[in-house]
Amino acid sequence: MKLQIKARIRKYLAERKLKKSGYDSWRVYRHNRDNDVCRYADKVSDFYSGYKYVYMCIDNPNHYTYKCVADYGPGGLRFGYEDMRDWCELKCRFKYRMDINRVLRQTGIGIDGQEYPEWYFNDIGGNDYVYFAFQNEQDYVHFMLRWG
Repeated sequence: MKLQIKARIRKYLAERKLKKSGYDSWRVYRHNRDNDVCRYADKVSDFYSGYKYVYMCIDNPNHYTYKCVADYGPGGLRFGYEDMRDWCELKCRFKYRMDINRVLRQTGIGIDGQEYPEWYFNDIGGNDYVYFAFQNEQDYVHFMLRWG
């Protein structure tokens, strides 16, 4: 009986925290309060500073990420990246992240004279790409074997 009361109190406190934060679900709460992401970064590599493995879904309209998987009528489209996100939620053991970013590829020249292309965030121009970031190598490899 005592354990049930403690569990109810913990559940109530967690629901109250979520309600006060203003988010719809814990998934959205964790996504927006992620400490491993630098929110004010200019480059994609700086944005995902806490994640070792970042996969950018290629700019290919035939890639599963950008395909319309199901059409449920008005406002009911489901794309492939949503299936990929759901798969990650079920299969990934460690922390992962999925974002849609508008980026533009710019090339800079380093001190040694070599070109170093980087992806920069650009709200006005550029293209929208889907990014998956992982902290664990096993999750990344498992993801690449399934979706890469």
